[in-house]
Amino acid sequence: MTRGFGEPDVGKPVFSSRGDRLGTVSEVRDEDTARVDHDDSDGLTEKVKEMLGWDDDEDHHDLQRDHVERRDDDGIHLRDR
Repeated sequence: MTRGFGEPDVGKPVFSSRGDRLGTVSEVRDEDTARVDHDDSDGLTEKVKEMLGWDDDEDHHDLQRDHVERRDDDGIHLRDR
């Protein structure tokens, strides 16, 4: 499991396992949950939305730490499920 979320994650982009940009971390709720404002992006496929539990009616969603594969200077990268 990756490290928990923290304030340095705010403003980082979030990418699918394929490298598509999904959104940006807007808030850290706790070490296991970050709020993501999602982009209107082709990268947000039905498979990704289903994995994350996101629906089309919201502009932001919660991201759970167990969905994260890695973090680097470029952003937060999700695991392939």
